[in-house]
Parts: sequence; C-alpha cells; structure tokens
Amino acid sequence: MAKKILIAYFSHGGENLVDDQIVDLGDEGNTKVAAKLLQQALQGHGFNANLFEIEPLIPYDRSYEGTLARSRQEYESGAAPLINDGPNGYDAYDVIFLGYPNWWGTLPAPIVSFLRDHDLANKKIIPFVTHGGQRFLYSIETIRKEAPAADLAEGFAIAAPYMSAAKNVIEDWLKDNVDKLN
Repeated sequence: MAKKILIAYFSHGGENLVDDQIVDLGDEGNTKVAAKLLQQALQGHGFNANLFEIEPLIPYDRSYEGTLARSRQEYESGAAPLINDGPNGYDAYDVIFLGYPNWWGTLPAPIVSFLRDHDLANKKIIPFVTHGGQRFLYSIETIRKEAPAADLAEGFAIAAPYMSAAKNVIEDWLKDNVDKLN
C-alpha cells in the first residue's frame, strides 16, 4: 500500500535577496514554487501528495527589510508564531516533505511552530530547503530537536539563484530516493 504523503511548507513571497540584490518574487516565494514542482514530480512517479502551506496568523511584511527585522527578532528570542491549523486528516500521513527557506542558518519560526504543534512520532520527515548559499546549515539539528521521535530522512536543497534548475534537483533526488516512499 502506498504511503500517504504531505508536502508541508512555509514560503515567503514579496521582496527577497537574490545574488546580493533585493528582488520582488511576487506572491509565490521560492519554497512554494519548489513545493508545487515536488508535487508534480511525485505524481510523475505515481505518488499522490497533498500540499499544505504553513502560514503565520500575522503575515510577514512583503518588504525585505521588514521581514528581516521580524525574523531576526524571532530567531534571537526563540519565538514561534501562531500558525494556521494543520491539514485535514494529518494523522493519516506517513511521509511529510517539509519545505522552508533557510533563515538565519536554520528554520524560519513558522516551521518551528509546525513541528511543535504536530505529533511527528513515527512519521518520516524529508526536508527540502531553498537557500541563498547556506543549504541546510543548522536546520537539520533544529528539526531533530523539535521532532525527536520522527524518522528524519535526507532531503534536498535548492539554491535560490538557480530556481530554474529546481525541477532537475527534485527529479535527481527522486531517482535516488523513490524507494524511501514505498
């Protein structure tokens, strides 16, 4: 029987730093784009996966500077903001792809909230990160700390300046790891 797969992700649209320049990503941040590409790739391999966007109840500023200030304060204080309710039927999922941008070398606060708000015991977590050059850095250690009873598998990283190659990164990961989904 195929495992039930969820792609839970946090993404920030609006302004972002790409190649040392502030650019407007529009309403869909890089991680949301990657989550949708992952869903399509999984379907191409015969898997159904549901998308769930993790959203803070108080949205982040669309400006780069506003988001930077808030995310730094959350990082330094260890704050975990209130987020939207989890997906329907959460308990039935076996595999959770967890997507996020690398902020301050680790998880953005809404992902920490998601990990704290959900029982992840015996669930396989496969992280994927969009980043500006730091890949996962300390985020894997933070996932282990916040979800110690989860089965944490190796995930994949997509460099934000090379989002045009995201589909290839995902396909390459799936080719090497599709057996982890059965």
